[in-house]
Amino acid sequence: MSTVRRRLGCGWRRNAVALVWIPVLLLGPVLDLHGTPGAVAFQVALVLVIATAAAVAGLTGGPPWRSATPYIALSTLVAATTAGAMHGSSQWLPTWILLANTLPAVLRGRALVGAVPLVALLSMGAAAIVEPFQWSRLWSEGFVVVLAGLASSAVISLIDTVSELRRTRAELARAAVADERERFSRDLHDLLGHTLSVMVVKAQAVRRLAGTDDVAVVEHASDIEEIGRQALVDVRRAVDAMRAPTLPDELDNARRALAAAGIETTVTGDPGAGDTDEVLAWVVREAATNVLRHSGASTCRIELAERGGRLALAVTDDGVGAPSTPTVRFGGLDGLRDRVTAAGGELRVETSDAGFSVVATVPGGGS
Repeated sequence: MSTVRRRLGCGWRRNAVALVWIPVLLLGPVLDLHGTPGAVAFQVALVLVIATAAAVAGLTGGPPWRSATPYIALSTLVAATTAGAMHGSSQWLPTWILLANTLPAVLRGRALVGAVPLVALLSMGAAAIVEPFQWSRLWSEGFVVVLAGLASSAVISLIDTVSELRRTRAELARAAVADERERFSRDLHDLLGHTLSVMVVKAQAVRRLAGTDDVAVVEHASDIEEIGRQALVDVRRAVDAMRAPTLPDELDNARRALAAAGIETTVTGDPGAGDTDEVLAWVVREAATNVLRHSGASTCRIELAERGGRLALAVTDDGVGAPSTPTVRFGGLDGLRDRVTAAGGELRVETSDAGFSVVATVPGGGS
């Protein structure tokens, strides 16, 4: 059953407008069976061929437009409909309407635009054979066939558009999920990377001071406990998408963490408050984490200044710089650059003999 469904695709739904008319439009030829037994058998066979060809074309026609089956079925339908017109009975004229209904199920574009009027002309020829010199009947037959083709084309085109919109919506949903996963991964890295680095530095201080300065050991151990508890809170907030660091808090945390690592830190400028506060807070956190992990610095300067309506934040140390080992994880300076760029800002990473600096500029002057 699943194999058959895959072969048919969504053709039976897309082309339902053509399929539902098969029994209705073939009722006339069925009621018009006449003649010798051989003639009746031929007419029955012709009706069955028309019904089968129209059904196959409707079930298999449409995207992905790779199968030859619907085109063979449509060709068979054209031949059978033309043969039916030779009976000289008006009861067979609805088969042309059925053919016009089936065209959009198989054809598209220019082929469809040319096929509908061509079928209308053929139906008018069949009407002229059945009722010669009946001009009103001839024109009405052509009009009905064109109308059937246009209506079927419009409905099927609308169904194709809806299907495309659904596929687009599903693709957008998948892209949104991927973006959210990347964002969460970056947030988690930026959130825990700094916290764990501070805990490692303080643990190293505890080990270094053990047995020589018990007061400092107790103080650092207390800080480790406090940072660990705060990390648990931060993780819960991050999971709930509620984590929004503030610039003053991150400046204070960075100053304390760097001081615990023996890095002399100075902070200049007023952090203020504004729409870019959270972005700059992430910059301070990641930059301070890099100083702790990789720099080997003895001093660090964090400077805030307004320049031409834009707020500039610079974190500069006198160490060896950023990590040189490639990484495949999200976050780090690459993730930080994405954050700053998304806020309409710019992030520069500069290395010189004097040290390493991370400079972020964001619009608005922090207000």
